Amino acid sequence: MTMPTLINNHRKAALENQLKKQYSVLSQALDLWKQETGVIGLYKMYATYNGQEYVNSSTFKSQYMAKLKASGTMNYEKGPFNFNKTKTMKAEGRTCTPTTLLPDGSSVCIQIWSGMISVTTDINGPNKKPNAWGHDIFTFVIDRTTEQLIGMKPTKAEPDPDAQYPEGDGLPCSLKVQTAGNGLGCAYYAIINSCPDDKTKKYWDCIP
Repeated sequence: MTMPTLINNHRKAALENQLKKQYSVLSQALDLWKQETGVIGLYKMYATYNGQEYVNSSTFKSQYMAKLKASGTMNYEKGPFNFNKTKTMKAEGRTCTPTTLLPDGSSVCIQIWSGMISVTTDINGPNKKPNAWGHDIFTFVIDRTTEQLIGMKPTKAEPDPDAQYPEGDGLPCSLKVQTAGNGLGCAYYAIINSCPDDKTKKYWDCIP
């Protein structure tokens, strides 16, 4: 192998290991929060819209962040970008930009909107590249039934480059899609380690 190939493979392996660790940290913090609060019916308690706001949403966010030992914030100098790194991801609606720092240098944000609780993380923080969804940034949601973190599976909707919100793109994760929301579905493929464009390959073998 050439030196650039070895360096690229090392980078991908590092990102893969960081994602596995981060997913474990996020999941364990959520489980610990549920055990200590005894909450049953997380969505009913914290993601119910009363016509003006999502009731108690700020309570869940602050308590979950406390379990993650979040402290301080850091903004992105450039990006964050979509999966192809061709457009800036406009974090609105169900998505958010992970600028709250965790002790290991990663970052996270929590969003409750449109009846969904999402957790977005930058596994190496805003200060380190590539700062792109599907590379070092991943968006998970809390499943309504299991109340566990899962990746958002892309829909069959045709990606819409003019969608008002990124999730209007159909949650794609593909090198063939150029929309700003491309990458929101990558957490699903990364967790099951499957290449979105070629099912015969593993996820980390397919990222650009």
